Amino acid sequence: MNIVLKIFFVILTYLIGSIPFGLLFGLFKGIDIREHGSHNIGTTNTGRVLGQKYAILTYACDMGKGALFVALFRFGVIPSTYMILSPLLYGVIACLGHTFSIYLGFKGGKAVATGSGMILGYAPLLFLVCFAFFFLMMFISKMVSVGSLSASLLASVLSFVLVVYHNGYFWNNQTTPFNMYFLIGICLITCVVWIKHTKNIERLFMGTESKVGFLTKKSRS
Repeated sequence: MNIVLKIFFVILTYLIGSIPFGLLFGLFKGIDIREHGSHNIGTTNTGRVLGQKYAILTYACDMGKGALFVALFRFGVIPSTYMILSPLLYGVIACLGHTFSIYLGFKGGKAVATGSGMILGYAPLLFLVCFAFFFLMMFISKMVSVGSLSASLLASVLSFVLVVYHNGYFWNNQTTPFNMYFLIGICLITCVVWIKHTKNIERLFMGTESKVGFLTKKSRS
């Protein structure tokens, strides 16, 4: 019975992670956001197309996908007997669902919001630090991509520091929440974020990356 529930939670995590909230909000407004702006279903393009209110809603929902099962397993709401390896695994699966959505022909977003939700569900203080750093870098650069790339990289660096601080060189110790699963999970999502931002990185080097615009726009009625 345990193995059945373990498989069930993995599949459910992926299916929930695959829900394209940005696209759904757009369709609710009669707009397919994939046909506008950067054609992405994530927070930034939703904001460009629909306005600030829908950007916030999309971010919150996409973040919730990443946080849901991570937090439920991390804080014992769902017993660990039904968990595989680590709560972080479910955050990674939710991010993969968002990035390779079964509902969109295995296409999707860039995993920034969902990845931040994974961190929120497991280590809320780390999330707050990275969230603040994201806004700082976005404010300085006026580019969402710079904030996303910088914050994801900081998350990996800080996760390494936390693992070393709590475990020293005994990284096989799984009794602390800041163990190798923690480091691997966050580093995997950082890799996904950077790979999905390949075109943004190219535009940054060419000096053609878009500046933040939707933060000052009003939502469409």
